[in-house]
This record gives sequence, C-alpha cells and structure tokens, in this order.
Amino acid sequence: MPSSNSLAAYLPNFLISHFKKTSICYIQRLPFDIFVDQIFIYLHIEDIMCLRRVDRTLFLLTHEPVIWKRFLERMRTPIPPLRPTFRYSLQVTDFEAEQLVSRAISLDDNWRRDEPRVQTRKVMEAHHRVLDMRLLPGGKFLIASVRDLSSHRYYITLFSLDHPKGNRAVARVPTVSKAYDLQAKYMRYKGAHGIMIAYTRRTFKNGEQPDIDPSAYCDTDAVDPPFPFLYESLCLHVSLDALEELVDPRIPPGSTQFYNLAVVRPPPFLQVSLFESETRITSLTLFELHQKAHVAFVQQPRRIVFIDLASGVLSPMLIDNYNNLPENAHQIRTIRVLPDQNDVVVIRTIVSEETPGHFLTEHLTEMFHIPSNSTNPGDATVKPFERWPIDSRVYDSFRLSDPVTASIGIDHPNIQPASGAPPPISLFCRTVEPVGIVHYLIWPKIEEELGKPQQYHFNLEYVVPQTVHVSAPWGTHVLTGSSKALMYTVDSERKGTPRLLTVRRYLSPQLQPLWSLRGTEDPTEPISRRDRPALSKKYYSSFNLPRYLRRKLDDEGLAAITWDESIGRVCLACGDEFKIHILDFASAVTPDSRFKQWQLTQQIKLNVPADPGRNAYGITSMDID
Repeated sequence: MPSSNSLAAYLPNFLISHFKKTSICYIQRLPFDIFVDQIFIYLHIEDIMCLRRVDRTLFLLTHEPVIWKRFLERMRTPIPPLRPTFRYSLQVTDFEAEQLVSRAISLDDNWRRDEPRVQTRKVMEAHHRVLDMRLLPGGKFLIASVRDLSSHRYYITLFSLDHPKGNRAVARVPTVSKAYDLQAKYMRYKGAHGIMIAYTRRTFKNGEQPDIDPSAYCDTDAVDPPFPFLYESLCLHVSLDALEELVDPRIPPGSTQFYNLAVVRPPPFLQVSLFESETRITSLTLFELHQKAHVAFVQQPRRIVFIDLASGVLSPMLIDNYNNLPENAHQIRTIRVLPDQNDVVVIRTIVSEETPGHFLTEHLTEMFHIPSNSTNPGDATVKPFERWPIDSRVYDSFRLSDPVTASIGIDHPNIQPASGAPPPISLFCRTVEPVGIVHYLIWPKIEEELGKPQQYHFNLEYVVPQTVHVSAPWGTHVLTGSSKALMYTVDSERKGTPRLLTVRRYLSPQLQPLWSLRGTEDPTEPISRRDRPALSKKYYSSFNLPRYLRRKLDDEGLAAITWDESIGRVCLACGDEFKIHILDFASAVTPDSRFKQWQLTQQIKLNVPADPGRNAYGITSMDID
C-alpha cells in the first residue's frame, strides 16, 4: 500500500493541515495516514459512507482513492471489466475506483431482486438520428451509427460516458452510406491499444441510381434490389491513448485547451481494412487470435472469411455441402469465434426436398477449426469435427453470446479471476410458430492431464436446454450476455421503429444458481456488513421504464438499443429523436460539486496562511454537511 508520503499527493493541503496536534477535535489530532492506513482498513463500506456524512473534512478524506482501491482488490462480487488503457496507478482515473465498487455491488443486489428497478437515467444529445449502437465493455464508450434528418449523410459517432463533466460526443467519421451490423471491441492493432469498429455498407455495383437509396433497405433481411448491390466490410481503429487525452477529466469540454489538443492530433479513426463482395456479407465478428486483431464474416451461402487486420492476410473457409445437397439449400445463420481454442461455432440451416413438394428443414450447430494460409489455401472445403442438430422448430434467427474477455491493461490489479471454468455460451433461438425464444447453454468441458493445470474446452457434448418462452403474438429480441441477458418485445417486426412493449431481465435456471455460489467475502478483510441478497426464482422480470420514456417509445417507436451486462446499462434511441436515453440498473458515485472543489484545492500551495479555525471552504472542521 502507498506510504503517507504518497498519500499526501492525493489530499488537499487544507485537509492535511487539519490533522494536527492543535486541532480542537481530538480524533483529528491523528495524522491522516493513520486514518487511511490503520483505521479504514478495518471498516466496511457502510462505515466509510457513515463517516462521509459527519463533516466536510471526513467527506473529503473518505474519497481518498486508496480506500476504494483496497475494496476493489478484495471484492468477490463480479466487477465491470477495465478498459485496456485504464491506469490503475494514475491520479487522473482515481474517481473511477469508487464508481467500480459502488456499481458492482448495486448491480448485483438489484439483479437478484424479484423486480429489479432502473436506478438512474440520463439523456445525452446524439446530434443525429441513431440507427444502431454498441457499448464497449465497462460502459465508458459508446459507438453509434447515425444519419442526418434528411438521410443524405451517414456517420459513425463515438461518445464518452460517465465523464465527470457529462456525457458527450467525442469524434465522428462519415460512412458514405448506412453502417449495418455495427460491432465494436477493445483490441490491439499493431501493438497499440484501441477500439476496433467493424461494419458493412451497401452501394450499387454500377454507381448511384436516381431516386433509389441502398440505405433504405432493411438491415437484416436479404433483399432483391432493382440493381445489384456491392457489399463492403470495413474496420476502423481508434487509438485509446489519443482518446484518453480527449476525455481527460482535467480538460473542460469545449474549452480552448480542449480545442487546441484536438486540432493538433491526427484524425482518431484509422481505416485498417476494406473488403468488397458481390455476395451478401453477414455475421460480422471481431476477435483476437494469437494476440492479433482479426475480423470474420459470412459470405452466403457457405463461405466464411477470416482477416488478419495487421497483415491483411485472408483465410477463407468453404463449409462442406451437407449430404451433397445443392448450394442454394444451405444458409449460415450465425457464427461465434472461440479464439482461445482456435475454433469457430457455426449454425446453419439446410432445406432439402424429401419428396416432390415436401421439404425438410434442418438446423445444425457445428464446430470447425479456424483455417490458416498454410493449412487451408484458397477455398478448400472444410468439414466440421463436431455436429449437434437443433430441434426441428421453425426458427427466425439465432444468437450466440460472446466468450468472456479478461482485462488486459498493463497495470491492472489482480481483480479478475485468473483461473477457473469460463461461463457457458448462451444460444438463443427465435421461434416462428409460436413466436418466442428457446434458450440453450453450451458448457465447457474440463480436460485434465497429470501434472498440468486444468484446461477448459468448448465442444458440443454439453449442450443443455434451459427455457422455452412464448411471446406470441409479439416478437421477442435478445440482448445476449455471458451471465446476464435482456429481452425486449416489440409490436411489429416489419416496422423500422416498432413500438417497444416490454423489457425483461432473464435469469437462466441452470446458470444463475451456480453464479450465486461464488465465495463470500473474507471475514478478515471486510467489505460489507451484509451477505449478498438471495437470488430471485423468477426467470423473467419486467422493468418499469420511466413514464416519459414509455410515452416516447409508444409515440415514436424504438430506433436502436444496446446493452452492456458488465455494468447493467441500456442505451435506447426513439424514432427520429436526436437523443440517447441511458438507463442504469446500478448506482454509481458521480463526482459532485464538492468533490470537484476538493480536486481544485490540490492546486493550493503549501504553507499558505489561513485562519486556523476554518478550512478552505470558510467553514469549521466540524460543521455538519
């Protein structure tokens, strides 16, 4: 732990001066490092919060970052992942330590309730109509596909969230036409940490056509346009080092200092790949393989393309013809890459004609090894090494959750489990007759070898059905997660902005009990006075959305929605409104005006004469706040 000398760098000078032998309060005659290093280590979080209410001096002292970093390192409750450039040891991000602690505890408590509630809500200016959104893990940054009101200009906009001076747009880049299938992840590119953004766009193969806009077609369905499309898959990289400078809490947004910093920096968005295709591109996915950034996507009906974004090398994979059926009998529905084991999960549908006029539809979950140039040059046909047939219901779509990625920062504390089984992969299948959701879990298999640590490997041996939810006549969509999932129901699947009917928390019956069995806090290093709340036995629980937002969704419909399970945050956009609504299921401490003043007092020079009975705010040390 830091010594008293290092702690002095965190505390304002007037606060240090109050911990003197001449103080009228006997307890404040103790040196401040005795409080932080010898007393506070035995207190619970509730005790720290009670002290915060005593007076202004203790209010400021209990914001000392070391206190909350100690809690953070001892917590057993799942905490949000840290972005790669989060500098745990730097003062500029000190305010985030308490946010991480409070958010993790409040989300865990709220999620376990029978009726979880929206804890906080905010509205952020989007400046354009929002078409699609993606939250980065941890909720610090939001990526959005947007357009202007006349639908002539399309952009990708990057937003900064949870900033002490308010949420705001930081940068944008034009995309020529609408950005479909937007994806975003923290990834390294040529050794630099950053945000990798992938999307597809459509243009006409023979150039622009009068009175026809390729961006007006539906996002997800294959279309039959009057002129052939040219599909393009693009990847952009945003350096986190440059981005962290733009969102530095010490630089006021819109100030001269901020403007001077922005104009001298190169454009934040760097295009790293562009792939053109005359066949439809679907199922974009970003992943890191052998510490290199990759993107993969599907070219219907049977081709999967893997691209090493650093070298630009393509590794195509042509899936074998099932039962030697014709090409048009196959359709890949979705894929999920498992980079830790060099495999990819593929779900595809095959329609065959058993007898004239009688068709058989089969849904197959298969696993393939990711090809390399040396093992699979060109378009060599690849066969699966495992196959599991899904039941014969009629399915509209399939969703696979992403595997969990641990924090990878250069000085992150040991707050993520370094070993143990990874959570299972969730497979959500949307049924057509009746309309609803079927949920499966794909569990990892333990592989033990004498003298070596346990290894875990996903295969299709342990696919376990969970629940079947019927929502007819309304369609249900899923925002997936490794341990938490959100479901929302809309009134029409054909509207561009359907009316949102319900938003539900979903608890998997098999996963959640195991999640609740995590170890209790160490009694020798207390965190909280109370045990974690009991886990709800209700699989589905509806949220009560704010009344004003409910009216907007009824009148204007849902334009876009995204979800980050790690911090329990949902972002919504309504109709043509130029705003983004941010709903949090966790409470987080936000630096208020008093905390900002505390930071400003650190600029006061030492040994400045002052009234011994009053502090820098002009109040006595024991005034009640």
